[in-house]
Amino acid sequence: MRFLPGLLLLALTLPALAVKLSPLAPKPDWSKLDGYQRTITHDEFAHLVNTVYSPDGGFWAFATLTPDHVTIYSDATKKTPEFTLHFAGSDATALPRPYAYKTHGVSTDPRTPLAGIKIALDPGHIGGDWAKLEARYFKLGDDPPVMEAQLNLITCKILAERLQSDGAQIIWAKHGYEPTTDERPDTLHHEAIAALAAPAGGSSPSDEIFGLPDLSPRRSHVRAFSESRIDNEAALLFYRSAEIRARAELVNRQHPDLTICVHYNADDWGNPDHPTLSGTSKLIIFVNGCYEKSELADDDKRYDMMRKLLDRDAASEEKGCSLVGREMLEAFGYPPDNFNTSFARRITDVPSVYTRDLLANSLYHGPVIYCEGPYMNARDAYYRLIAGDYLGRRTIQGQSVPSIYRQYALAVERGVLEYFAK
Repeated sequence: MRFLPGLLLLALTLPALAVKLSPLAPKPDWSKLDGYQRTITHDEFAHLVNTVYSPDGGFWAFATLTPDHVTIYSDATKKTPEFTLHFAGSDATALPRPYAYKTHGVSTDPRTPLAGIKIALDPGHIGGDWAKLEARYFKLGDDPPVMEAQLNLITCKILAERLQSDGAQIIWAKHGYEPTTDERPDTLHHEAIAALAAPAGGSSPSDEIFGLPDLSPRRSHVRAFSESRIDNEAALLFYRSAEIRARAELVNRQHPDLTICVHYNADDWGNPDHPTLSGTSKLIIFVNGCYEKSELADDDKRYDMMRKLLDRDAASEEKGCSLVGREMLEAFGYPPDNFNTSFARRITDVPSVYTRDLLANSLYHGPVIYCEGPYMNARDAYYRLIAGDYLGRRTIQGQSVPSIYRQYALAVERGVLEYFAK
């Protein structure tokens, strides 16, 4: 057992802090949103909150709305204001936003319709030596192993070639199978203790020096966690938080006009050494939104939501996700996933498009298309995946089919071309 008594004793002496942050999140600088003053009207702001970003109304527990402004507070008591946004009097008098992401092509050459457009590609997960740690690895008998990060990277490389031939400048969130972050599980044990000590269903207050939670006075009990539990939590923080945050920081510095997150989905495959194949893949595409009240208790999540809303990403993401989603449904013929839950809702007339708050689509600035492709362990995709990439068509499981990686990349490319053409 690892009790770390010195660290826990220190945690007991820390004062209660007003700032509450999700794991590894920096304390938000609300002054960075001052550039959005009077760039949006009251009606548009309220509409976006109520229909896209907080349809359960959770946001209003931390905000007060008047005809002239909205004030965001540090918690649901609404005693400490964090930021006040003043509204434009009308659409005609609204000021321009600080940064304008291109949503229409600027090229006059039909051979390179995406010239002048910057597109970021985020091949999901790390892979390589980290694939098993991420639980994105399984192997069936003597077949080659399936590692999602490898599938994502193969698809992104093909997609990059196609988009570059269309004239786009490509920005990579990561290359190869090394992490983008400098953190490693062994460097995140303090933060793991903080996350484990957080109250159930809530976030942990963050101390900027020690990364330890406030355990007093309402959580004055000291809980000791086993070494394996701390190690597991540190691993989760490494690949679910630190890695994604590092990618977002790298990408955001370069201001892409569009970010595309590429993933393959899966059913539960059970034991990775004896996985279970499911029957049919389903497709889903995510627009950022549907923040839950429990999430919005974190200062950084309220800030991230406000940034996405004020950049007016919703309309662009709905358009882009719908176009890519329609192309993928047509290309693969797989049914859309049915994902209506408290934290995800249908948002367009394309049945595979839902709002959901994922760390990647909330941290990347500007419009994001977040794709979940065929199921890695579905019979309709698995045998095509282990066949690898190839040109032309092959007979696999009795059917003549193109490379699944190229089919995925081509569908996304077609949707992106439509997005910038309309």
